[in-house]
Amino acid sequence: MQGDRVIGGSEREYSRSVQWVASLLVLALFAIVLFLFLVGPEILTRYDKAHMTTISCKVTAAYAGSASTRSLKGGGTSLPQVEYRSPDCGNLVLSRGLTAEVAEKRAAEVVRGERYDFRIGEGSARLRGLFQAVGVAPDVTAVRADGGN
Repeated sequence: MQGDRVIGGSEREYSRSVQWVASLLVLALFAIVLFLFLVGPEILTRYDKAHMTTISCKVTAAYAGSASTRSLKGGGTSLPQVEYRSPDCGNLVLSRGLTAEVAEKRAAEVVRGERYDFRIGEGSARLRGLFQAVGVAPDVTAVRADGGN
C-alpha cells in the first residue's frame, strides 16, 4: 500500500497565497461582468442623456420593424423602430416617439447612399464599434438629411 499517494497521477497542493489570488481573480471577474450587464447600461444611459452629439453617416438601407422589451416581472411590449444600416457607422436604431406608420414612412424616405445626421449620446457614439461587435445597435434620438452634401 502506497499510503496517501495517488498512483499514476499527480497531486498538486497550492499555497494559500496562490489560492487567495485565484479567489480574488474569480471575484474580480464576477464583479466586472455584473458591472457590464447591470450597472454599465444605466450609467451609459444617464451619460448619453446629458451629453448628446451629432454624427454624419452614409446610409445604405433603412428598415421599419419592431423591438420587443421584457421586464423582470415577465411583462413586455413591442415598440416600432427604424433600423438604419451604415458602412461607416454600423447599425443605428430610432425608436422614440414612433408609431408603426411613422416608422414605415421614415424608412421609405431614406435615399440609399446619402449621408444623414444622427443625434446620439456621446457615450454610445464612442462605443459604436463595441456595440457592433456584440450585435447591439445604439439608439439615436433624431435623424435628418445631412445638409453638407
